[in-house]
Amino acid sequence: MWIYKYDDQFIYIPGEEKLLVNEHEDIPEGFTDIPPPVESYIAKFDPKKKQWEETATQEYMNSFKIKPLPNDLEILKKQIAFLT
Repeated sequence: MWIYKYDDQFIYIPGEEKLLVNEHEDIPEGFTDIPPPVESYIAKFDPKKKQWEETATQEYMNSFKIKPLPNDLEILKKQIAFLT
């Protein structure tokens, strides 16, 4: 069984997962056996609800999005504007 680590503010710490060989072994403090969401930016664990919540702001999430490349027409317009 895999367990997932979170810090003292219950924020998920990627890369700190552990495999418990003995499934009857107690889960250590600061870990949960509930996997965090795959598509999360800053996942926070709520021990009362036993679930993960997204805590990142929309601005933070948008900062990771890649702007689309200009299409051929936009490139040609920029080149013509540069030449004139």
